[in-house]
Amino acid sequence: MRWLGLFSVLPFILTTTSAIFADDAFHIDYSYALLGEPQSHTTSFHRPHTSTNASLLYTLSDKAILGAVNPRDGSLLWRQPLAGQPVENATSFLVRSEGDGQVVSGHNRTVACWDALDGRLIWEYTLSEGHSIHGLQAAPALESSSTSGSQDVLVLTLPTTSGNPAIVLRVAGDGSGLKWEHVDSSHTDGSIASIAVSPKHLYYITKSHGLLASSKAKVVTLDSTTGHEMEQASVALDSEALRADGDHVFGSGSSFPFLLSSEKPYKSVKFNLLGSSKVATIALDDKGDSIERVTVHVPESPAATPHFLLHVQGKTRQWAEVFHVDVKSGEATKAYSLPATDEKSAFAASSNDASVYFTRVAETEILLYSSESHGQLGRWRRTSTQGHPVHVAAEVVSRGKATFAVRVAELSSTGAWSLIRNGEVQWTRPEVLAYATIAAWGENGASDPLAQELDLELSVNPLTAYVHRLKRHLLDLVHLPLYLQDISKSIIQPSAGADEDARKDLVGSQRVIVGTSRNELIALDVTNGGVIMWQRDLSTQIPDGVETKSITVTDGRATIYLSDGSLLVVSAADGSVIEHQPGNIPVSDLVQIPGSPAHAIIKVDSAGTPHPANDFAPSNPLEGNVVVTVSDDGQAVGWTIGQTVEKTWILKPQTGFKVTSIVARPEHDPVASIGRVLGDRSVLYKYLSPNIALLIAQSKTDLLLYLVDAVTGAILHTSKHHGILSGSPIPAVLSENWFAYSFTSHDAASSALSTQIVVSELYESSAANDRGALASRSNYSSFSPDARTNPHVISQAFTVAEPISHLEVSQTAQGITSRQLLATLPNSNAIVGIPREILDARRPVDRDPTANEREEGLMRYSPVLDLDPKWFLTHSREVLGVQKVISAPTLLESTSLVFAFGHDMFGTQITPSQAFDVLGKGFNKLSLMLTVVALAVGVLALRPLVRTKTVEGRWKQ
Repeated sequence: MRWLGLFSVLPFILTTTSAIFADDAFHIDYSYALLGEPQSHTTSFHRPHTSTNASLLYTLSDKAILGAVNPRDGSLLWRQPLAGQPVENATSFLVRSEGDGQVVSGHNRTVACWDALDGRLIWEYTLSEGHSIHGLQAAPALESSSTSGSQDVLVLTLPTTSGNPAIVLRVAGDGSGLKWEHVDSSHTDGSIASIAVSPKHLYYITKSHGLLASSKAKVVTLDSTTGHEMEQASVALDSEALRADGDHVFGSGSSFPFLLSSEKPYKSVKFNLLGSSKVATIALDDKGDSIERVTVHVPESPAATPHFLLHVQGKTRQWAEVFHVDVKSGEATKAYSLPATDEKSAFAASSNDASVYFTRVAETEILLYSSESHGQLGRWRRTSTQGHPVHVAAEVVSRGKATFAVRVAELSSTGAWSLIRNGEVQWTRPEVLAYATIAAWGENGASDPLAQELDLELSVNPLTAYVHRLKRHLLDLVHLPLYLQDISKSIIQPSAGADEDARKDLVGSQRVIVGTSRNELIALDVTNGGVIMWQRDLSTQIPDGVETKSITVTDGRATIYLSDGSLLVVSAADGSVIEHQPGNIPVSDLVQIPGSPAHAIIKVDSAGTPHPANDFAPSNPLEGNVVVTVSDDGQAVGWTIGQTVEKTWILKPQTGFKVTSIVARPEHDPVASIGRVLGDRSVLYKYLSPNIALLIAQSKTDLLLYLVDAVTGAILHTSKHHGILSGSPIPAVLSENWFAYSFTSHDAASSALSTQIVVSELYESSAANDRGALASRSNYSSFSPDARTNPHVISQAFTVAEPISHLEVSQTAQGITSRQLLATLPNSNAIVGIPREILDARRPVDRDPTANEREEGLMRYSPVLDLDPKWFLTHSREVLGVQKVISAPTLLESTSLVFAFGHDMFGTQITPSQAFDVLGKGFNKLSLMLTVVALAVGVLALRPLVRTKTVEGRWKQ
């Protein structure tokens, strides 16, 4: 019986110790290192060096991010943002040099050469002002050059300003610079130009945009060694280009570059082998369907057989036709056709020496063909699919005479980039996340069953509630043996996900719903490594040009407010569309204010005028709500919104300034204490007002900030800074009784840049234990005579080493935990959490703190803020292109969730005041168990001795 009592206590002890976590880096945090959607013409398998047979997967995305991916597991080996930061709809070019271990990129005005293995910059060449790159090709090797030397590149540049010529350049592959250039002074604005390379010649093709010249293209043959013009010809072309960029050139780099064009509805195509004057017309069989698009697939190797494939996409079916080219006669003859299917397909052309292969990737299968005949070399059923293939790149390996293996890098319509080997998906990268523009927190999963039972008992009479509770307890008693058995199993052999489950139980299970510029809605489980829970394409519901302005999640529903005034409601559980309501009030911004019975939605138009969203449902905002907007002429306007909308005040900034943004306190901003206890136990009372707003006004070189009372428009505090770097962001936050902002200034004399963080704290009085005008008042009004009493403001500035693009404040449930200022560092591609204590505006200046100040936690002020490596939430990760950071409380007061999005995504859990409400990672569960057992054994062993001693003592009495 004694041991039974001991064992009955142990399960409860062990259940308590399940709150022990390993909170090391890369355990509770996660990230998505993304490239963006790969471009079809820049994605391929390539051997980084001739000494290895293993290929890497290279791509250059439409966000100008160059990267190499390991085909084995999809891990990102290296990446380089060609524009410094990700950009939208970039036009970039990539050349994979053969044999020299280099890849060469072209973007804007820069040609850069990178080491193919590690992404290290080898050399770069910058064009002169007024030109940009519109073509990049690997140049044929010079006769005098060594076969082991670096391969030169040919660059086509077009003018960005009228009057400048188009130029074709040859840039040395060893980084020595320009070898020659060909200047085309006849180039006119809007003309289409391109270059193509064959083993012997370079072709420069231009096509005017005028109506009279639209059917002709000028082909100039250049000597690739000297750049001299050899001949010039005029070739007839149809108006419809078969490439998305409007280019007519295909097969550059092969032994048979050619021009291809057509006219809608694609009954035929015109073919011209470059170097030949013959133009052939190739008829296309429509197979009883209306042809909507034709794409061309050609091997790029100069050793490949001159064969190419036309992918014909009809309204209901898709098929392909393969053509053989006679390089002597300039003729292209049809070899065979691939069957039409109802499934959407994508094709890839690849070569191995002279052999050419065409890979067809459909929604359910992958087919491999030789360019010689229509017989299938291989067929693999796909094990899984996401959407339909958009474009693919393939690598074919021959395993004997009749056995082949194929690896396919597929970009699907869902924005997922996957590698498929012989039909089996090896990995998937969610590149669609790189286009995230907005995010909102939402509860993960259904509500707690126990909470539902308790709510039910509260809603009925006491007798019914008592009977219901009795039944519930009896049911729990029936499951008690199974519960105890599960506890025993968890003690003896805990499951692999036991720690994760314990963390979810204490931290809470939350999700983030992300909206992208591609009209995709994606839910991520932020407490489970950021895994994608569901993805929904809303392109059919969201018209082109319409943006997502706001996402709110309540009661298991996510509401998406669009810029055209309409809204979408989807299920937060699976993303299914519940309803779509059109609206008649376009939205520039959207505000939620208290209303009855639910929050009222206020739409703000482009002129800064708020409108209740009566086009959705009757709006019932509570009286006295205050909204501050920015007018189209840069003024701040205050509005009182109830049953009517009334303009209450206007603030016009100083001459030359315009209000650019407004910052208010977060909706969830709890205050744990109304005062700050000083070292001598006196109290400095905080200025806590829910109605303050921070207005940011800018001129060309100056920054002006207004702290205003949003009810009356009264200015409480102003701050002005000179020499602001033009175009730099001004991030700012406002929380509790303090605000912070950052800016980068430019010193005209020294041309030096300096970034500062300014922190201001608001108190009711400068004296301790003094509440100022509020000391003797039980009620307070913004319109009272003494309401104009301004807060006491203490400000301090700190210089940091690099610019800051965004600021956010960590949030916890009760506001007891110290706050962190979350700063995004775009130059370091990092996010840093600066402790609020470090940014204390009351730090003593030019002296050491007194004993009372040290007890308060103050330290001597230093104007330079060195960012401690321990503050970096991203650790060694590079988080590229972060646009915004959001924070949310958890069930633990010590812990706050952080989620960053933009190009990359990053999430973590932070404990600004340490994890005071859970056991730390250093806690030894085994030691605790042994200690308890030893104490129990000691008690049992000493009990007879104590009893004997007690009996003997009584006899002696």
